[in-house]
This record gives sequence, structure tokens and C-alpha cells, in this order.
Amino acid sequence: MIPRSPLDLLDDDIPAGTIIKEINGKPLAAGGNFYQVLDRLANERTLLTLALPDGTEREEVILPITLGQEAELLYQRWTKRMRAKAEELSGGKIGWVHIRGMNDGAFREFFSRVFGYHADKKALIVDTRFNGGGWLTEDLTTFLSGERFLKFYPRGQGNMGGEPIFRWSKPSAVIMSEGNYSDAHLFPYAYSALEIGKLVGMPVPGTGTAVWWERLIDSTLIFGIPQVSTIDKEGRYLENTQLEPDLKVANTPEDREQGRDRQLETAVKHLMSLPEEKPWPLPKK
Repeated sequence: MIPRSPLDLLDDDIPAGTIIKEINGKPLAAGGNFYQVLDRLANERTLLTLALPDGTEREEVILPITLGQEAELLYQRWTKRMRAKAEELSGGKIGWVHIRGMNDGAFREFFSRVFGYHADKKALIVDTRFNGGGWLTEDLTTFLSGERFLKFYPRGQGNMGGEPIFRWSKPSAVIMSEGNYSDAHLFPYAYSALEIGKLVGMPVPGTGTAVWWERLIDSTLIFGIPQVSTIDKEGRYLENTQLEPDLKVANTPEDREQGRDRQLETAVKHLMSLPEEKPWPLPKK
């Protein structure tokens, strides 16, 4: 069951194997299209008749959600699972953060999660999969390319961090996939070109062109007009120049069914193989 979904919010748990027999008194035939029965019921009080595994029936009133709301709940569940999996595989040494989009809100969430969950981690995985782009490459590369220049040693308390405080100065790796688009192509390119860390995952199609989006009178018709091309240090257009990962690994449909993420596993293994940071010398007494 999806956490925070309508059935999950009920006072009494719904046991596994429960069947929804009726919605607002309308029977659901086996294999029937239940979406028709739920049409336009989002946020409306809806009566469910449930057949429990023990043979009894029960009625519950819920407030159905939209497909968009369901997608948000699924995304939140996925991020929690990935973060927990990275910590499990690394023994709590490596953090994982997903960049949902290339915009101000996404960067603020990324920043807060890095220092909220992972400030004490030895390394960081930056996941860009399913990212549709925007304009954030410089902010992310600047953030991830911090170099430690001071360490704090309060008297009698040992190492208490150092500076920079607001940039990541420890190892990192970026996961990317075939679904990266636009600035989500430019960021891993820049991350690699600046030699910040390794790219893990699958090749990203070359889509590094700034596009101006327009909407017609019919608001369902949206199209993009290419405006600004980008060129790498070798003089090649990044548009149509496929970006290859340093560590190429695919997730198969079978992996997905089993809840396995080989790209995450590879990123964790790579970061765990890096040597530990050498301790700074202490002042002589």
C-alpha cells in the first residue's frame, strides 16, 4: 500500500488480499475498468465495500485522490526507499539525494536534504534520473566542487567540521539515465568535464539546447522553439552528442520487479572503494 494514500489513512488497517467489491454501491466485475467508476470522484466522499481475506465484508468511506497526487506519493515512497537502500548498502556511510528538476525549488530541497540527512556522510550520490531539465548546472557543479580549506578543532572536542560550510567538499557520484533531458544532460556533462566525480548509469541523449516553450490557445498544445545551443571545449554541439557514463550499467525490467537498482548499487560500490580522507595534522603543543 502506498504510504499516505486514502486507504493507508484509514483508522483500521486493510489486510493484504482484500478485494474492493463495490464503489458507491456499483459492483466491480473481475477484470473490469474500475477507473470509469472512479471518474470525477477525486476529493469526494466515496463508499467502498471490501471483501476481506477471512470471508467477511466491511465498508469504508475514503476521499479518492487524483493521478497527479498518486504520482507524488509514489515519488516520495521511491525517494525514501532509495535513501534507505544507499545507507543499507554502505553501512550508513553514503548519502543519496534525487534532483527532481533543474529549478530553484528543486535546488533548495536538494540543499536541505544534503545537509539535513547527509552532512556527516563520507560521500554523496546525486541521482538525476527522470529529470526533465531547467537551468541549474552552474549551481550544482559549484555546490559539489567545494574544497576543504579549514577544519574546526574546539579545545578538547576533536574535529567539529570545517569550511566550506555551504558546499559539498567530500566525494560524490552522479547517477544518470536515458530519461535525462535538457539541463539534466548539461549537468552530468559539466560534472564530468570539471572532473568532480564519476557518472554512473546509462548514456544520456544529447539534448543540451535551451528551448523557449509556447502554449497555443488550445492549452493542451505546447511546443518548444530551440533558442541557444551549447558547445563543449572541443567545439562540438552538445545537441545530438550522446553523453556516456564512466560506469555503464542498466536496470532491467526484472530488476524493477524485484525492487533492485543496479545503478544505485554500482554508485555505492564505487564510492566505497575510494580511499578514506587523510586526517589533517594537529598543531604541535
